[in-house]
Amino acid sequence: MKKKPYIRYVILGILATLMVGCIIRIAMPNREWNYTGSYTFAEGESYTEEPVFEHISLGTGVYRVELSYECTGDAIAVCNVKDGTVYQGGLLCNGEHLYSALGYTSYDFWLYEPTEELTVTIDYSGQEKLTTGNLRIVETNLLWTRYLVILAAAALLVLATMWLERREAVKGRNEQRRQILFGIGVIAFFASIPYFYDGMVSGADLTYHLHRIEGVKDGLLTGQFPVRLEPRWVFDHGYANGIFYCNLLLYFPALLRMAGFTMTESYAFYCIGLNIATAAIAWYCFSGIFKDRIIGLVCSALYTLSIFRFFKLVMVGAVGEGSAYTFLPLVVYGIYLVFEKDVEDREFHKSWIILGLGYAGLIQTHVLTCEITALFTVLFCLIYIRRVFAWQRFRQLASGAFFALGLSLWYLVPFVDYYLTQDVRIRHASARTIQDRGTIFAQILQQFWFSRIPESMEGKAGDLLNPIGVGLFLVIGMMIFWLLLFLGDLQKQKEAEKSFAIKAAGFGCLALWMSTNSFPWDNIQKISGIAATLVSSLQFPNRFLGWGTVLLVTVTGYVIRYFQNNRKIFYQMSLITAVVSLSASYLFMMDSGVQERDVTLYNQESMGFGYISGEEYLIYGTDSTKLTFARPEANENIQIADYEKRGLNISFFCRNDSAREEIVTLPVLMYKGYAARDDKGEVLEITDDGEHILQVCIPGGYAGTVSVRFVEPWYWRTAELVTLITVAGIVFFGIRKRRQR
Repeated sequence: MKKKPYIRYVILGILATLMVGCIIRIAMPNREWNYTGSYTFAEGESYTEEPVFEHISLGTGVYRVELSYECTGDAIAVCNVKDGTVYQGGLLCNGEHLYSALGYTSYDFWLYEPTEELTVTIDYSGQEKLTTGNLRIVETNLLWTRYLVILAAAALLVLATMWLERREAVKGRNEQRRQILFGIGVIAFFASIPYFYDGMVSGADLTYHLHRIEGVKDGLLTGQFPVRLEPRWVFDHGYANGIFYCNLLLYFPALLRMAGFTMTESYAFYCIGLNIATAAIAWYCFSGIFKDRIIGLVCSALYTLSIFRFFKLVMVGAVGEGSAYTFLPLVVYGIYLVFEKDVEDREFHKSWIILGLGYAGLIQTHVLTCEITALFTVLFCLIYIRRVFAWQRFRQLASGAFFALGLSLWYLVPFVDYYLTQDVRIRHASARTIQDRGTIFAQILQQFWFSRIPESMEGKAGDLLNPIGVGLFLVIGMMIFWLLLFLGDLQKQKEAEKSFAIKAAGFGCLALWMSTNSFPWDNIQKISGIAATLVSSLQFPNRFLGWGTVLLVTVTGYVIRYFQNNRKIFYQMSLITAVVSLSASYLFMMDSGVQERDVTLYNQESMGFGYISGEEYLIYGTDSTKLTFARPEANENIQIADYEKRGLNISFFCRNDSAREEIVTLPVLMYKGYAARDDKGEVLEITDDGEHILQVCIPGGYAGTVSVRFVEPWYWRTAELVTLITVAGIVFFGIRKRRQR
């Protein structure tokens, strides 16, 4: 008789006990330490790691340090926490710049070893005046919430293995399923190796997307859900990034940040999760197209470990675009099912779900990739024009579109509302040309790049050393396909797969051409104002290589499938070549990535609060150079007290000593949605100061408490409700179908 696996229950019991211990510790009161003192820095003389408080004794934990100060300039000094007695990595802290309007600095640090020599230091530039004051260190629960999340994840993993074994006990052991799961895990593991190192590659877009994660975290902590305006961004003025750039997937790393993980750890876990999802989704889609799980696994490896995806996600840090590539295979698979599957086939009837999920994923990760996807969908529809007007196929297309719309309405309604009513800078970007930013043919073929770029080739010439393409292996796969088609070797192949592969090869070549500097983007941009806006919004032609990659993987998968059925020796050679190709390119990229890994961030304060990339979502005419941390401003007739700002909510006591209406200017960007009321519920008028900063009109002789808060319009909330109904509906539909089967 087979012995039951009691060991798993023992492990679950231990994990549960530890989780209860963490919960008990979280419920206990935290300690705090207060230190008095003052340190005046001599103006004109710079200091490096000057101690202001020394010999602080603390145990293991995550703490918040608060240091009061007075200074007359912004970013003239950095407050940090140092300790040379703990092991390397035992103290994690980046510190924070000091700003004149704040009067105190407040940030977290992680201490993994007890110490008696903790020191609070100041790096001072010597400019302006600076005097530090009292110090307060507060113990937080973040270490224990962090442990709780880790233990819960371990428990879920044990439960998943137990569920899998019980499922196999009922349905029988499936060795191929285990092999596929192992294969997906191996692919995701290799794709995630760059995130097992300390630090991050300082890609061009990395800081911006880290700010997005922190923006979601800050919004949630201040009671905003869903997060529309990131409250601390732009020096506490609030930024409408979340309305224009959907943050749905970033709630995961934001929750990890709230649970006590550092910024670097949260970002790494997000990218690892993204790699797992990409490998699994790609396997599902390609194995569905070719009706072979092994071919699906090969295509999953070719796509997940593709050169362009690695370049975008790791080297550039384009988190939005890199996240969108997780959903491209779903759109390709959905298009295949709609147009190539027989209408009586069971798979055909689920095509609208796959297509809708793919489009919803694209809409809510990267709008520009969704625009490119819409273009290629239209091209596929033109090629399949006769089938588009077949009722059953048209119904699947329409159902998929409405399904994607329902899932995305919570984001699209605010996006369209702000785009039409707010004069943001992104609406004035039509003059930007993109053709000279295109790739050259040689880049498309490169398998790897040089890890060190000579100084003589920096800039545009240096960029040509980067393989911003699909790689030689996929191009060879496409060339073999055209050769087999030309020689007539594919005449006896299944019509559906061959027909789709031909179209994928054609559109794949088109995508490669559109990514280069030889495609006439500048001439297209001159056609009309709409064309100029659409082309300019693309920003970089290499974005088309996402579609180029997924289509060429489809074509290469078809070629490998053909060799599997007809020429075994070529099938084995193609698999070996794929492994060698991926290994060579990946090892070179790993070497480059490790050498460029120079960013280690633990909290938002270390990044600052002012970086907003191209400032696309500022109101047009806003001078970002004038934005910094600030207090409310008014003339001598207005007295302000008890000012408090928590996220997008502001309250203050105000008295107007004059008989006429006066203005109070608040450090808030003037976006649609803010409302002001007094303590009696009366609505106060809000105006724009001319530079798109919010002002509250205070009536003559008024005295009372004023509250300013951001209020979502009713139709935003309605859109959120529609999305919830759509999600609930598809869950109900899936459960019912499963029970019927």
